[in-house]
Amino acid sequence: MSLGNYTQSTEKRRLSGMIEQRGSQTGISTAGMLLFGLVFTGIGAFVALIGLKVVPVNPSSVHAPYPVLIVFGLVFGFAGLMIWSMALKQLRANRHRARALEQHVSEPALEDYDWDPRGFRSHCWAKTIKSFVGAGFFTLFLSMFNWLAWGAHGPWIVKVVVSLFDLVLIFFFWQALMTFSRALRFGDSRIEFVHFPYRVNKTIVVRWLTPAGMTRADKGTFTLRCVREFYETTGSGSNRTRNIVHEEQWSGTWRMDQSENFPPGKNIELEFQPAADLPATCLSGPETFYWEFEVNLSMPGPDFKEAYLVPVYS
Repeated sequence: MSLGNYTQSTEKRRLSGMIEQRGSQTGISTAGMLLFGLVFTGIGAFVALIGLKVVPVNPSSVHAPYPVLIVFGLVFGFAGLMIWSMALKQLRANRHRARALEQHVSEPALEDYDWDPRGFRSHCWAKTIKSFVGAGFFTLFLSMFNWLAWGAHGPWIVKVVVSLFDLVLIFFFWQALMTFSRALRFGDSRIEFVHFPYRVNKTIVVRWLTPAGMTRADKGTFTLRCVREFYETTGSGSNRTRNIVHEEQWSGTWRMDQSENFPPGKNIELEFQPAADLPATCLSGPETFYWEFEVNLSMPGPDFKEAYLVPVYS
């Protein structure tokens, strides 16, 4: 394979797009997450039952159509389920770490995450389902505001804002369709670890196995990066929001300088020389750092784009 220049970046920058949460810790205890989710599911169930006319209320106190109340309840209930799924992920990670410590595992990588020492596999269909579920949730969420804008004849500024969010919804569904098309064409893919685990301040060699459905790529990049994952709170008072942020600490990128054939099953090894004193992987601790290897190839039909976790430890 013919590669062009290798470049490194030590400038910190925030990553954007549909980025997957990698760490298991939320900054809130598992019990607190379960209670927090219970509030959402409880409110959602109560309002949905009102919309279904199971819970009797004074009709004069209802200021929206009953179907809108059902949607409102579904949105809150689904939000509660998402919070519970995060709590379950955190609980599993904590139990895995506890078992590793009980077994006196001396390797930090095996304490931190349930690694397969042979490599890391992408799960494209799980990612596809998550994309469509997320787009469906956003559809339900926006349906209430669309009713306020158009069904309840809201002011023009509300119609403009809701229309802009509807365009964002179209983009979400486009992303979900692209994820589906990649899953249909390429299926799961994987990398192999030349060493397990890799060490900070050492050369990292990643072996990528080309999946089914690969053809000739016109251009592409192979990137290894170190990322910090954290939550950021914005706003004040009751308007505060808590968002997940991914901040790249370092990256090394190989670029293709000409078109290249990628037959399925081909092994491609790439070598990276990370900058000194970068953070080690930490996926179950209070502060999350992770390393990932990203392949981005442009080709006829759906492009190939996938990211794989890489175990880099002290």
